[in-house]
Amino acid sequence: MIAIPVKTNKENPPVSTLFGKSKWFAMIDGDKVTIEANETESGRAVVDHLAERGVDTLVFHHMGGNPFMLLQRAGIKCYHSGGERILLGDVLEKLKNGELTEVNGMNMGEYVEQGNMHNKGSNHHHDHDHHHDHDHGHHHH
Repeated sequence: MIAIPVKTNKENPPVSTLFGKSKWFAMIDGDKVTIEANETESGRAVVDHLAERGVDTLVFHHMGGNPFMLLQRAGIKCYHSGGERILLGDVLEKLKNGELTEVNGMNMGEYVEQGNMHNKGSNHHHDHDHHHDHDHGHHHH
């Protein structure tokens, strides 16, 4: 079974740029496509859920390093949907034709968000020193 995070639950939705926080997942079993609401709370829970459902292939646009490692451990193959916005039908066509890049431990650095480099820790407006150490001492001459 193939799982792909998608943006809406309509016919042929665009692939979601989110993974764990994606609202919907398209589940593809042979030629049957079902779009299900993602009711999990975290990337880890999504991975557990997909593994339980028997997913062996996942296509993603954007993902963090942690869920990616969990997917690898669960034995779920991950493919990158490419850099552009793409519709579910098109991405499935490319997957069938072997045109998507499989992401693994070797090339994950190119496709997967690593740790805290981007989102967290980019809040640097408050790193100046708020301790005003002007000397208010009394100078007795």
